[in-house]
Amino acid sequence: MFERNVSHRSAALAEPKPSPREVAEKLMVGIVLHDNRNTLAEGWAFLPGRAPFRVRGLFDLPNDAMWISSGDFQDFRKLGQAQLHHVRRTGYLGLKLSEIAQDFGIRIDGHHALEGGQALVIYVEHAVRMAVEVYGLDDPTRNLQDDTLVATIGKVLPPAAPSKDMLLQKLAAAHQSWSSNYTPFMDNSVRVRLRFNRMPYAEWLLSNPVPDAGWSHALSDVGFDHDAVMAGTFPPTLIQAVVEFDGVPAEVASLIAYGIGASRQRAKRTWMTDVEYRWVSRYARVHVKSYLVSSTCLPLPTGCQLPPGLSQDRLVKALPGSGIVSYIHCQALMSAKFSRVTGSNEYDLHSTWLRAHDRAICFEAALRMQQAGFPVSGYGNGSVIVNVDREKLVELEQAAIAMDFTMPRWNALLQEFGYVSPDHSH
Repeated sequence: MFERNVSHRSAALAEPKPSPREVAEKLMVGIVLHDNRNTLAEGWAFLPGRAPFRVRGLFDLPNDAMWISSGDFQDFRKLGQAQLHHVRRTGYLGLKLSEIAQDFGIRIDGHHALEGGQALVIYVEHAVRMAVEVYGLDDPTRNLQDDTLVATIGKVLPPAAPSKDMLLQKLAAAHQSWSSNYTPFMDNSVRVRLRFNRMPYAEWLLSNPVPDAGWSHALSDVGFDHDAVMAGTFPPTLIQAVVEFDGVPAEVASLIAYGIGASRQRAKRTWMTDVEYRWVSRYARVHVKSYLVSSTCLPLPTGCQLPPGLSQDRLVKALPGSGIVSYIHCQALMSAKFSRVTGSNEYDLHSTWLRAHDRAICFEAALRMQQAGFPVSGYGNGSVIVNVDREKLVELEQAAIAMDFTMPRWNALLQEFGYVSPDHSH
């Protein structure tokens, strides 16, 4: 009498699941450039392939697209806009919209916003779509709810082997994500972020080995082989150390920036990895108090490497969006992971060791820029920030190219201040 109608269910089950690329291509991503980013009010809204339009605020934005605002996280919290599920802050991609724009030679300040926003939104949407595709985020509405794309990708990547509480504290004390060097900002100077090509840099960073989970603790410096550590033949080591800068030139000591650890107390660092020990020891005196030695050193797990869809095709690797996603991937590995057990963020072996490699190569680049006469205000994440007199911008371009920095796009930056690059003078 009551026959069940299963035809609609069969039809639904028969529908093929969309491919990752099909899912990505349906996702619309726009940006909002506020006239005053501190108010999150009026501004220009952009979607690729569509005419820009004015908005009075975030509530004017259509909810059938994801929007990245030029407003920062603190602005969102202060103004109570965070409940807008389809709007993200400027640092959603691990970089501010203004940083991405400068890297690609796009001006989005003042009246340049209308033209620059139309160019910038193409890069932004391409990066988000590419991440959705290569990481298999089959339901963007659900998958992309985190505050940043870095956090979303961090959940996709396999975790490092769990560490004991004692080791976690030392990993946090050895973790330094950014290195600041005080340089007074003078009149007529420009702050420029020099950046390595993101894709090759990510491939290099992820090629570095990481320690195994097994550790033994030496309560003094007995058995610590300085020469073997410097040669890289000693096992991976966490070192409790005191760094002495007596006799070190002030500008070098300041640039080393052996600073605050990542622990909750934000105490001055007392631990470092063997990676950091190798380069700091070349410039300063490092006194070893105790150390932990890992049983072995291993390549980073395959699941932590760049996804094949991002790294195997030479043409895909050359796309600007690929560089942004590779940067986000590395940030996800180097960032703290939230622990449901402790209710706090924790730094694992992967994050601390990869961050140490990043700091090491960025320090060398920063030192070379400083020796070339360009004051450095900070370094990390494959970049170096310098403060330079505007009249030395052309000189800075030549030095940056010689040191393998590929960003920013110099022609646009120089034109902004009325100069012409020798490479574009004809």
